[in-house]
Parts: sequence; structure tokens; C-alpha cells
Amino acid sequence: MEETKKVMFISTKETLITNGLMNKLRNAGLEPYYVYNAEQLAAHSEENHCAVIYYLDDDVSELAELHAKLDSLCAAYGKKIICVGSPKQYDVFLQKFNVARVADFFERPLNMELFLKCVTDGPGRANRRKRILIVDDDARQRQLVREWLKGTYDVSMANGGPQAIAVLSSQECDLVLLDYEMPIVSGPQVMEMIQSLPNCAELPIVFLTGKDDEMSIRRVLELHPAGYLLKSVSAEELLKKVADVLAGA
Repeated sequence: MEETKKVMFISTKETLITNGLMNKLRNAGLEPYYVYNAEQLAAHSEENHCAVIYYLDDDVSELAELHAKLDSLCAAYGKKIICVGSPKQYDVFLQKFNVARVADFFERPLNMELFLKCVTDGPGRANRRKRILIVDDDARQRQLVREWLKGTYDVSMANGGPQAIAVLSSQECDLVLLDYEMPIVSGPQVMEMIQSLPNCAELPIVFLTGKDDEMSIRRVLELHPAGYLLKSVSAEELLKKVADVLAGA
């Protein structure tokens, strides 16, 4: 079968930015076309695409029908999507969408070279930097840590254990930054879940904790993580710890 150059570009509206991205895709030798709603998505679901791009907007929380159709398409045809948007929009999207269906996320403003390479080479293969998974139920904490790391590493995020498992089942990660205290499923429980996954038994896990008393730190260390950091850590200290753990992995 001849390799397709079709790119499904999902956006609820055309803007100067989305039209500019469409032009960039065409200049790269691809054949992008817009999909604006659930009905159009269903009409094109059986077509062969080299990539499916979802351009997130501020109305992302109001698009349940579109997201349900998109999830069905991914499940039925084994597709994964490339998301483009702000971290806040992406976080809202993942509250209702299976993160395992997402191949890559690109924050605006785009690194265009990397984005185009992802689309043309295939999701997940464009950027070969180390990938860090941040697991924390606090959205602000996740985004803060992501801001510190994104210049050096690929960063994925999860709001708890189930999302973390979904990410690790679909993406290769090199280190997990895990909140120790989370509701429903605690950090130690998530650690146990992660280490039970195929190929994740030796995955380095660094705990982030908000408590610095001796008893709390002792409980963390009894689990033998690759390290631990207080949530009051500076960006420089976090980057150094991550680099040290990866160097020793």
C-alpha cells in the first residue's frame, strides 16, 4: 500500500494560526485537511492518515461529542493523536479523554521543526530526548514542574495512578516524578502499580513530598525510590536531581 500523506487536522474553527500550521504541513509535502466537528470526524474515520492532529482551544471542555467520536476512532483503527495547545487546555482535555490515545503533546508556541518531524516521522519518534512523567493530583504543581523540565526533557503528565499507568502503557519514559501524598491512590500505591508493569520494574521513581519531618522522610525512603525531593525544591535543584538519577540509571 502506498504511504499516505493525508493529515487530519481537528479544530473547531479556522484562525490565522491554524491556517499557518496547515501551510507549514503542505510545505512539508503533506496533505492536511480540516475537521471541525463530530459529524465530519465520523465521515473521515475510515480514511488512512499519516497523522491525526487535534488543535486544542479554550472551548475544549464543551466538546464531549467530538471527544467521544475521536476516542471511538482511535480505538477502532488503532490511531493515536498529536495534541497542540496550552498545558491548561491539555489538562482539561485529559480529564475526559484516555491519555493512552495521545502520542505526543506540543505546547504553543510550537517548536515547528520538532512538530513537523513528529508528523512526518511518526508520533513518538521525533524527539529522542529523555522523557519524564510527572504524576501529581495538583494541576498547578504539574505545570510548574513541567515548565522547569521542558527545555531539557520531553515531559508527560498524569493526575494520578490510572493516568500514569495509561501513559506508561503507551509511551516509553525514563523517569517518574511521583507525588507521595495523593487522594484515592497514594504515591506508594502508584509506585507499586508502575513497577508491576512490563519493562517498568527498574524505571527510576523520584518522590515529591511536601513534608520534611523525619518520620515522613523515613517512610519515603523505606520504599527505596531512586530519590526524593521536597516540593519546595528550586528549579536548579530539581534539574540536578533528575540529571543525576538519569546518569545513574
